[in-house]
Amino acid sequence: MLRFATTMLLVALSGFGVQPAQAQSVTAETVKEARKVESFDLRADRMGQDYRVFLVRPAEAPPPGGYPVIYLLDGNATVPMMEKVIGPNPPEPYGSAVIVGIGYPIDGPFDILRRYRDLTPPTPPEFIPPSRDGTSVIETGGRDDFLTFVETQVIPAVETRLPIDPQRRTLFGHSLGGLFSLYVLYTKGDLFQTYVAADPAIWWSGQAILREQAAFLERSKGKGVPPGTALLIETSGKLVERPLPPADAERLKHLRSGQTGREVAATLATVPGLRLAFHDFAEESHGSMLPLAVADTLRFAFGRSPD
Repeated sequence: MLRFATTMLLVALSGFGVQPAQAQSVTAETVKEARKVESFDLRADRMGQDYRVFLVRPAEAPPPGGYPVIYLLDGNATVPMMEKVIGPNPPEPYGSAVIVGIGYPIDGPFDILRRYRDLTPPTPPEFIPPSRDGTSVIETGGRDDFLTFVETQVIPAVETRLPIDPQRRTLFGHSLGGLFSLYVLYTKGDLFQTYVAADPAIWWSGQAILREQAAFLERSKGKGVPPGTALLIETSGKLVERPLPPADAERLKHLRSGQTGREVAATLATVPGLRLAFHDFAEESHGSMLPLAVADTLRFAFGRSPD
């Protein structure tokens, strides 16, 4: 059973960003020698900034068609979580998974401000939530550049290093990353075959993602999605309030209203050919669900249902 008992990497995540209290960074000691973890930096052609890519090589030989691969956004934090799930002696078939974390050249688990920009559409000022410290400038609108970076630089870099099955790619994102995962499905659905959106921030920018969803549904009428396309949406049930001045707290509450992953999953259930699963972590918060959603991603990538 892949649901793991964990002491949790203590992360306090808001619905629009991630603020860690304490978390484990990726190091060579994170995994046993049987699975090799390495990292390399890539400079994004469009943005001119460096990203850190974490690559976990399986110990076993590749299947005939190549290894299945799971791409994890927020890789500094999520790769250690995934490696804890897989463990030193993974049961079949999980030991064949290549794990790729797309992160940043930092020591901590999250680069809060860069992920705002990388994972969001251009966002009008009235839809940008208050920053945690009240002074940071939140930049948005970089998702298309980031998607181009993933498609034209990260994926080729991985596939020149290892034999990968291009028909078994999975993309995982949480919060704004979950929003990004849905955006990729809606606009470039053949880039990955399996998508996981964990507590996706549907509310961001006045629920702008629903316009892309409507266009996706229109295109999918009759013909459905590419064969083998799968989507897992997961949500949390417990709200953890951030300490904010009353006016900011009320504004944030208003911004975060509207549809959630639950309503999106219900809508997407009509898409022909889409293998869709929904799971509600009723007893978990936005932050505490993260390692559990990472564990479910491994199961779902291999055709299993979430626990």
